[in-house]
Amino acid sequence: MTKQGNRLQLERLERTLERQWRRLALAEQRGQPSAVLERMYSAYLRTLDAYIVCARAYEGRDAASRLAS
Repeated sequence: MTKQGNRLQLERLERTLERQWRRLALAEQRGQPSAVLERMYSAYLRTLDAYIVCARAYEGRDAASRLAS
């Protein structure tokens, strides 16, 4: 994936994280069952893992390009 593509994917994942967190907070405030909250939190963590992997790849490419110049 290109650096531009990685940046766009990072931005998309960040928006998804924010949206999932808001939904989770609202679900808790509305008294959703624990099983629902746990499922939502698991989905949030999976997205967070994907974000971290993407961020590391993006930073790795950026660091490598700085070293090459």
